[in-house]
Amino acid sequence: MNTRTRILLIDDDKVDRTMVRRALEKSGLRHDLVEAPDGATGLRRAKEQAFDCVLLDYRLPDVDAFELLEVLLSPTGGGHAVLMLTGEADQEIALRLMRAGALDYLTKAEVTPSSLARAIRYAKARREFLAELDMARREAEKKSLELDRLNRQQTFLLSIIAHDLRNHFQVLLGLSSALCRAVSAANVATIDRGAQGIQKAARQAYALMGSLFAWASLQMDTTTTSLSDIDLEEITRETVQGAAEAATEKSISLVVDCSGIQVRGHRDMLAAVLRNLVNNAVKFTPPGGAVTITACLRNDRVEVEVADTGVGMPPHRISNLFELDQRISTTGTAGEQGSGFGLFLCRDLVEQLGSELTVSSTVNHGTAFRFMLAGVLELAG
Repeated sequence: MNTRTRILLIDDDKVDRTMVRRALEKSGLRHDLVEAPDGATGLRRAKEQAFDCVLLDYRLPDVDAFELLEVLLSPTGGGHAVLMLTGEADQEIALRLMRAGALDYLTKAEVTPSSLARAIRYAKARREFLAELDMARREAEKKSLELDRLNRQQTFLLSIIAHDLRNHFQVLLGLSSALCRAVSAANVATIDRGAQGIQKAARQAYALMGSLFAWASLQMDTTTTSLSDIDLEEITRETVQGAAEAATEKSISLVVDCSGIQVRGHRDMLAAVLRNLVNNAVKFTPPGGAVTITACLRNDRVEVEVADTGVGMPPHRISNLFELDQRISTTGTAGEQGSGFGLFLCRDLVEQLGSELTVSSTVNHGTAFRFMLAGVLELAG
């Protein structure tokens, strides 16, 4: 396809502009020519639209040629390909202009239809090449950032396996050794404590491995998430039942207010998000507090909130909450241990559901996590 070449001519001399115009007409080059009688007008037009080539007169009365050339070459000036035109045959000036970024330097006495067309075609080809090169560079940078993200995730996973998971198994090994000694001594009370400790440590290790593998699987899976209609109250009730034992031990009340609301989502992903958020809320809520799961309609969206009356977080902690390199494992109000990993899983799962996990918190007054899902209100009756 023979596309037209877009040319901007910046020259204060009307006779010279006519000369260039006629040379282009005789060259056979398919083109659209825009003329500017001074530097200010030329720069304005260069910023308004993209040109394949700018023909710039070396001596303009209102602007320095080197300064205008610098602007025309810059992104703010359009990043144009510039050919210099001059009535002077000065090789030193020509070299300076070429070093400053001009693609060519033509004296007006040497301008012929063929030489002008050849120089413009070269400028156009050079501009297209540079644009492709810039696109390739951007793509390479994008891939480099993605590789950096994957490397950080790999380091993150290995740190969890090497530290957090190993700690859980060290506890299991220590408790099992103590249990064996208690069995030999027929110490029933010690056996009972040891068995309960092993069960608790095994539960924590299993929960960590489940979150770890779910998150790793999510990072490697590029398939589209399949969504369906979900009864929000049903799935929140199941979540509350799973957290009931830990909440009862701390006399924490679990409240659900999602009656009559359906959402559009992935059931297993939503269940994992709610389970991690509720367990996290129970962990950081002192005895006698409350954890609530509520939902409300906002136009055609449903805002789901998991809130607690716990210890809360300072602003700097909130700003780094979802940063991989800022992961912090914090002990719960009853000494509960964690990997600081569940919230990363929640964030990524919520994003897979087409939403964003947000948080608000006040120290000693509690924390609330929220995200939006598509949903409808089921009318009673």
